Formats: sequence, C-alpha cells, structure tokens
Amino acid sequence: MGFIVRLLLFPLKVIKWLILVIVCSIAISVLLSTPADGLSEEQRGAISQNCSTIKQSLSQLQRVDTKTRNYLGTTYETLVNKFIVPLNLRLVKNNRATLPHIQSDFSLKQSEFRSTYTEYMREMEVLMGRDCQKLPDEFYEQLEVVRKKRSSLRKITQELAQLAEEQYASVLDLRQKL
Repeated sequence: MGFIVRLLLFPLKVIKWLILVIVCSIAISVLLSTPADGLSEEQRGAISQNCSTIKQSLSQLQRVDTKTRNYLGTTYETLVNKFIVPLNLRLVKNNRATLPHIQSDFSLKQSEFRSTYTEYMREMEVLMGRDCQKLPDEFYEQLEVVRKKRSSLRKITQELAQLAEEQYASVLDLRQKL
C-alpha cells in the first residue's frame, strides 16, 4: 500500500504550483463570472484592462498542467505496467480468478485521459491566441470551452483514482483469501 500511495501523491513542488493555479483560477473566475445574458460592460472592461495579467495566469496554468499531465501519465503507466497487468498475469499462471474488468476499465480511462488532455490543451492554445483586450466576449466564450474541457479532465482523473482504489481493495481481498 505504501508504495502505491506514495506513487499517487504529488511531489511538494507540484502541489506548490497547483496552489498557485487554484488561486489564479479563483481570481480569474471571480473576475470573469458572467450573467446568463452575456458579459456586462463592467466585465468586458475588466477583461480588457487585465488582459496581460489574465494571459500570464493562463500561461502559468498551462505550464503547471503540462507538468501535472506528465506526472499523472507516468503514474498511470506505472500502475498498469508494474501492478495491474503483472498481477493479472500471475493470477492466470496460478489458475486464480483475475481482475480483468479493472485492467480494461483503467486502460480505457487512461486512453480517454490522453485524448481529453490533448483536446483541453488545443482549446487552451485557442484561448491564449484570443485577443482579450479587443475581443473580450470571444475570449470569454473560449474560456468557457476550456473550463468545460478541464472539468471533463478532472472527472476522468477522479475515475482513474477510483479504479486504482478498486484495484488496491481487490488486492487486499485477494490477499486475505490466499
């Protein structure tokens, strides 16, 4: 358990960056919260005035997201290649019941994570290319697209964490049965 838990925990450096990203995200979302009928003139003005700060925060978020994606991708690969697959192979060799549903579900979610992250970064690049000073409405619309993609990505990482927990619980259960 200790190794898997340590493997899943973020290094302190990444946590520091995540805190910075969360603070910047909160500031951006408060600044850019919009009513259902679109941006008010005050919000447009705030976006235009703070465009360089917003872009800088988004750039930092993009860098942190890249590091986080690399860390999570490596962690997911390690879980599959060093724990899930070898355990199932060992169970097959010993004529024991395997845990194929977790392996296939994890692999599918891992693939979904990769593709969703790629889509998210493409949308983020489009957002970074928008001129928030001259076109705050278009910028905000793209920001909403990015937020939805980021939310989808978060959901997938939560599902992968849940699958890892299921794998761990199954291993503990299997251990008790042996």
